[in-house]
Amino acid sequence: MLRYFIFFIFCSFKLLSQDPDTLLNSILRIENDTEQVNQLYKQGFDLVDKDPKLAYAYAQNCERAALKSKSPQHISKSDNLSGILFYKQGNYKKALVYFEKYFAANKALNNILGLGYSCTNLANAYSKLKQLQKAENYYLQAINYYNTLNNKTEIANGLINLGVLKHEQKQLDAALENYEKALQTGKELNDYEIKAICLNNMAQIFSDKGNYEKALAYNYDAMELRELMGLDVDRTDSHLSIAEIALKQKNISLAEENLNLAIELCNELEYTEGKMLYYKLFSELQSQKNNYRSAYENLKLYTQLNDSLLLIQNREPESDFNVTGESNYNSASVPIRNLWLLILLLLFLIIIPFVLMRYKR
Repeated sequence: MLRYFIFFIFCSFKLLSQDPDTLLNSILRIENDTEQVNQLYKQGFDLVDKDPKLAYAYAQNCERAALKSKSPQHISKSDNLSGILFYKQGNYKKALVYFEKYFAANKALNNILGLGYSCTNLANAYSKLKQLQKAENYYLQAINYYNTLNNKTEIANGLINLGVLKHEQKQLDAALENYEKALQTGKELNDYEIKAICLNNMAQIFSDKGNYEKALAYNYDAMELRELMGLDVDRTDSHLSIAEIALKQKNISLAEENLNLAIELCNELEYTEGKMLYYKLFSELQSQKNNYRSAYENLKLYTQLNDSLLLIQNREPESDFNVTGESNYNSASVPIRNLWLLILLLLFLIIIPFVLMRYKR
């Protein structure tokens, strides 16, 4: 009988551990406010892309615990988490409110690294809002803070951000200069990720300039690093970039080869954005091969997929989760989602002993 009871308890815990809200309930029972903030911040940050609604519940509880703790450091962490959530949601104005609080807190605490992160976050938000001069100023401030700490990784990331901003403004030489500086730092650090990003972005610069041979060379270098890191999505992007350049060169065989590799990865990874670009490029390929019906059909697929993605991206910010109301996440209100399995286990626990006793010899 005892072993069945132990089995029941074990299975119950296993089922409860599958509930994504259970960890939140556990953290909310922590009595130390600052430790509760630390745990809520960590888990909320991890959920930003996986489950925005649940991440927001963590952020709300993080803010409450931080305010209760009256610790400026922990309040700033809460502000940063909320800001990142609103930024990811596309609500950039709301994100700015929290990023500005995060910046002010780090300034008061004289947290240089935090100030660098704050400026980067502010720059990202202003860039999305097309306030490009403000974005540039904050990127430069961020780089200055990272320079103070001699944090070369973040300096390189700051230069890449600045390069992207210049690139978007068609200031190709200025963008290239920033990418080259970041690439040099990436080489010094032997940081594959930084090097791959720089090489990829530089390839796009040379493509925009019409230097297709150089663009291809940089794309192949970037893809080699991405393969080493196992970044299949980025490797897909490299194949698509090479195909795009090959089409500009009217090199049908090279374009076809890379498009075939790209669509295989897109299907394997369920990479929608990559698939959308594939349809556009494949339509161009078919046009160059005088297969106009296929070109039209693939262009239609591209348009349909693009419209679907735009519809998702242009939803109202509040559509993903309720940003104004209070989420009622507490240990008393969370349902047990595997209740029916627990009932079956309970019946198993009750019935089996009777069966065994009945047929006992």
